[in-house]
Amino acid sequence: MITERLTFRAKYGQGDALATLMRQNVEQLPMPSGVVGARLYTDFTGPMFQVIFEIDHADLNAFAADSQEQMGQYADARFQEWFGKMIACTELGERQILNSEKLI
Repeated sequence: MITERLTFRAKYGQGDALATLMRQNVEQLPMPSGVVGARLYTDFTGPMFQVIFEIDHADLNAFAADSQEQMGQYADARFQEWFGKMIACTELGERQILNSEKLI
């Protein structure tokens, strides 16, 4: 499985707003058809105002197809509105693509 991890640092005091926006993204905008799971993490310890969003894809081919499908969302007015709100409360972000192996 391929896990796409998007790690964001919200502007000071905006962590809850950013987490809410990530939930809204999943609820209101279609996830790519090949997504097999998603998780949202918020900081309990460590860097403050950190929000991590993970998306699981069956394999590298599914990840590539899902990425192409997601690119089409940039033309969607709903996505553009959501993205503008996300940018307003985000300080920085990082993206990792991980090969995931379930052990238990």
